[in-house]
Amino acid sequence: MADERLIGLWSDEIVYPGSVESVDLAFRGDGSGWLQWSSWSTEFAVSRFTWATPGELVLRFYCNLGGTWSIEDGVTRHEVESEEKEESVVRLGYEIAPGEDPFGNPVTLLSLDRPLDEHLAGSRFAWVENPASLNDPSADAPRPDPSSRR
Repeated sequence: MADERLIGLWSDEIVYPGSVESVDLAFRGDGSGWLQWSSWSTEFAVSRFTWATPGELVLRFYCNLGGTWSIEDGVTRHEVESEEKEESVVRLGYEIAPGEDPFGNPVTLLSLDRPLDEHLAGSRFAWVENPASLNDPSADAPRPDPSSRR
């Protein structure tokens, strides 16, 4: 049985405000999820996975995307420049516990037993209250024309 406390959006931006990079980690109720790293340089990377919690958090990564993001009329838009299959499994210990953000505000923290370095992510995330969506932000992003590849 999956740990339903994970379902939702978690972000390290709440834990490390003002950082030039941020990571969002999403767990959906259907067992799918994604991790998005983004930088002020307008680069992003998304790693898609399935997840389960049989005593530990098991992430099965199957796709990596990369590209750039921009803000147009107040809406963040993504343009995918690369998409690659991945087949890796990461097993993690984790803890969900009450904590505080750097300003002393109460938050719920997700702490992993080690960073997700291969996916440009750390090990501490805070629960995002009322996220706009749990959909992968690159899901509907434009892709390069395959016929233009050489």
